[in-house]
Amino acid sequence: MKKISESTIQRAVMDYLQWFSNSHKLYFFRSGAGHIKTEQGHYFKSGRPGCPDISVCYKGTYWGIELKGPKGRQSATQKVAEAEIVAAGGRYELVRSLEDIKRIFPMEVNK
Repeated sequence: MKKISESTIQRAVMDYLQWFSNSHKLYFFRSGAGHIKTEQGHYFKSGRPGCPDISVCYKGTYWGIELKGPKGRQSATQKVAEAEIVAAGGRYELVRSLEDIKRIFPMEVNK
C-alpha cells in the first residue's frame, strides 16, 4: 500500500473545503506556522508555534485543523495549541484523510 503524504492530504482537504464552501457559509485558510523567505532573502516567522495547518470558521465556531499522515504525531507545541483553542471555545481536529474532513463537515442531503 502506497504511503499518502501530508501534502497530498492537504491538497485534498483544501479542495474539499473550497467545494463545501460553495454551498455552505464556511470560511477557511491555510494557517500553519513556519518561516517565509522574502524576495530580499530574509526570513520571518509566520503564525504561532503549534498553529493548526488550516483555520476554519463555520456556524459561528473556529476550527483548527491539524493535518497528519497516517502515522504522524502531534508535537508538544501542537498539543498546547489544541488545548488553548479548546479552552477558548474552539474546536480542534486531527485530520489524516479526506474521509476525516468529510465526517467533520458533511454535505447534508437535505439542507
